[in-house]
Amino acid sequence: MNILKGVKVIDFTHAYAGPFTTINLADFGAEVIKIERHSGDVSRGWAPFKNDYSGYYCSFNRNKKSMTLDITTEEGKEIIFNLVKEADIVCSNFKAGTLEKYGIGYEAMKEIKPDIIYASISGFGDKGVLSSFAAYDNVIQALSGIMDVTGFKDGMPTKIGPAIGDSYTGLMLLIGILVAYYHKLETGKGQKVDVTMLGSLLNMLDNSILEYTGFGKKVTRKGNTNLHYAPSDVYKVKDGYLTLAVKNDKEWKSFCKAYDMNELINDKRFSSNLSRIEHNDELTEIIESKLADYTRSELESVLLHLNIACAGVKSIDEAFEDEHLNARDMIVELDDPGAGMIKLVGNPMKLSKTPPVLEKASPLLGQHTEEILKEMGYKQETIDAYKSKKIV
Repeated sequence: MNILKGVKVIDFTHAYAGPFTTINLADFGAEVIKIERHSGDVSRGWAPFKNDYSGYYCSFNRNKKSMTLDITTEEGKEIIFNLVKEADIVCSNFKAGTLEKYGIGYEAMKEIKPDIIYASISGFGDKGVLSSFAAYDNVIQALSGIMDVTGFKDGMPTKIGPAIGDSYTGLMLLIGILVAYYHKLETGKGQKVDVTMLGSLLNMLDNSILEYTGFGKKVTRKGNTNLHYAPSDVYKVKDGYLTLAVKNDKEWKSFCKAYDMNELINDKRFSSNLSRIEHNDELTEIIESKLADYTRSELESVLLHLNIACAGVKSIDEAFEDEHLNARDMIVELDDPGAGMIKLVGNPMKLSKTPPVLEKASPLLGQHTEEILKEMGYKQETIDAYKSKKIV
């Protein structure tokens, strides 16, 4: 059962953050009509490519329909308003004010469809000194403070690898849309959902923010260690790296006994969690020397049995081919019209009654333009005229 079947989404999103939101709506059955300029979503030009087609675009646009449209024209604006009349949700991740500039912002759409849910992602929102600026993930990571707490204490600030400014913000917008849709079902009223990348990443900072607001303490880079317990780090082992977290003295004693480190239990430097944090550099050196001759799997088999959280650090290929992830249907293969057969990451939300349905690959540019216009009642001669004027 597609739980969102019958829900229509007009999707102005492009690149990553917005498409991350709308792919999740599409996976659960919403009809997502992706409005693209004639040159297409900018991500259609982003690597990696397969068969000269963007794998990046494939990853975030399955289950959607593509319609090309020039929204700067009066005819294009009319088509948008006709779409909005039958829609439940409009989603955008343009810079704040972009759709308003073309006369198709929230206020204009609300006049056409009073109960519309207008969901917007931007870097900074429509208020404040940064509101007029475009945003990218690295910029947002820098401004939010996340970059300053990532990396090693003797190194420079480091960007988290994946573009979390996009994905996490997209997730926040998804939650906002679902809450607004529930409110609409309860009251019949729509609303605007406004989520910023900067606000979303600030929301992720947990201990760093709490240490500052509660104690006036500035937390900066600490590598892979933890502020509140030790040992907790990444250690070099025989076939790569292992991360582990010993969260209390009971686990510490079990860990020491398992690897012939009984003398450390009563060592004042390591006898309590606070002292282990204080002497963590010395502790790391000792632990690495003890674990150096063990493989990741050998260490996992012992430590997990002792209820000590640990994992071998996997490369991307190891993670992607992992037996557990495949058992969870986290790797899917779709026949994409542009890229051909391609493996993609599945949807992590597994609902027992209403699971996501991952059947349709990403659409070709403008693949559904005529189909959508005909469903709206436009005649073929009108569609042909729009094509000749490059409106669609």
